Amino acid sequence: MSKRTSRTVAAAVAAATAAALIVGSASTAAADSDPGGISVGSAPVEPGTYSVDLEAANGNGDSVSFVIVGDPTGNGTIRTHLQLWKADWSTEGLALLPGDVGGSATGINNARTVVGTSTARVGGQQHAVRWTSPSTPTELPPLPGDTVASPAAIGDNGTAVGSSWGPPATKHAVAWPPGGAPVVLPPLPGDAGSEAVAVNSSGTAVGYSYPADGTASRRAVAWSPDGTVTAFDVPAGYTSSSATRITDSGVVIGTGGPGGPGAGHALVWNAAGAVADLGAGSEANAVNSAGTVVGRLEGQAARWAVDGTPVPLAPTTLTSVATGINDQGVIVGYTSDPWPARAQLHAQRWNPDGSVSALPEWSEYFPYAMPLFITDSGVVLGELLLRGLAGYGKPLTIRWTM
Repeated sequence: MSKRTSRTVAAAVAAATAAALIVGSASTAAADSDPGGISVGSAPVEPGTYSVDLEAANGNGDSVSFVIVGDPTGNGTIRTHLQLWKADWSTEGLALLPGDVGGSATGINNARTVVGTSTARVGGQQHAVRWTSPSTPTELPPLPGDTVASPAAIGDNGTAVGSSWGPPATKHAVAWPPGGAPVVLPPLPGDAGSEAVAVNSSGTAVGYSYPADGTASRRAVAWSPDGTVTAFDVPAGYTSSSATRITDSGVVIGTGGPGGPGAGHALVWNAAGAVADLGAGSEANAVNSAGTVVGRLEGQAARWAVDGTPVPLAPTTLTSVATGINDQGVIVGYTSDPWPARAQLHAQRWNPDGSVSALPEWSEYFPYAMPLFITDSGVVLGELLLRGLAGYGKPLTIRWTM
């Protein structure tokens, strides 16, 4: 059978194979190997599982996924839960707060401490949560006077960062030290709101600050561990910017431009705060400790030095994007079939010299996969895309190991 089967045949094969996979893989992941010694396997899941959506991963290869058991497209009963997969592929469920029925994960550090949310019901009250062990969720309270909180990330020192709000809807950046009360991360002087979206192992957080008239004029900022806020420099004429990731070495990536929040230029700040513009239409998705940035530019996976200098990658015949890079300079990402194909993504790896090769497929009948993270040891985590209804991919957590 060809790798691009028709939608009807693909759906039928997917249903049969997914059933076999799910029943047969409760303790052992399906695996295959390519001639280069890279093996690929899917996460072991319980019978009746519909999808396993990868939500967060750490530098050791541990990950957290959102699992749906039962078919949400039918009238039967479904159950959702959060699942922790350790680097050895052993698994534990994450308990929710008492009375809650759903949740999500937004970050996991190298100690396997997870942050995310726990929710009473669909559309119900959301609670910020930290799991220091899978069975012990601890609520992270909002700032005094607020009613809702949501963590976005957690550093290796145990500090979580995120947002607190409501009512009104203006958000306030917040940090939760290990075992401590929430600490406000203030906006820039004269601004009304702020959000923290990433934090490194020393507790330095990044995000953005915005004025009372909304987020269209947001400004990229960093908060030192003591909460002092500092604005990042941006290129002349830029009216909006946001910082999205920070390394332990202090390199930061983000976005900016002369327009609103989706300003269309990826930015990188070195550890001294000097900014480089990666170009119109650029996208920065990951950065390693040396400051090498990867993402996309003009429809192709791209790589830049910390000063913004492009470092060539071998082009692909399809549209491509780089999603992860480790400290050895190995890059992962995927190519995309042209529109109107849906979820027809092909896993790729770029070596430090820029050469590209395809990561092995889980099955010839299910060739579509999306790598999202790569560890320094070379473990790649992502999603296998089983063919779902209307040709959309149905995710299953997957990993490649060297």
